[in-house]
Amino acid sequence: MSGIITTLGWTRPWSEQLLQAFFVAAKCIWLLHLLVFSFNQPLVILRVDENVLFESDYMEDIFADRQRSQGPSRVKIMVMPGFYVQDRVLKCKVLCRYKSVS
Repeated sequence: MSGIITTLGWTRPWSEQLLQAFFVAAKCIWLLHLLVFSFNQPLVILRVDENVLFESDYMEDIFADRQRSQGPSRVKIMVMPGFYVQDRVLKCKVLCRYKSVS
């Protein structure tokens, strides 16, 4: 990790907890990459943009149990992509905004 810090020109080191989270995330992304390309036909990635209407057929709101929306909610940010696997959809995970955006 010190090589990365030097390359990026950072002057202070990362905390141990942040380093661990970074490497766990990097490992998960690499394993997901290997899984996606292990199929005969690589999986198609399902991504959603900010401010699109939430569609429960394709998306899962990770805080849905904490928030109750009065009207249709919109995506604030996609946290994890989804995938089309043969005739099924693995939903992408999103954070939604529940207040109207002006």
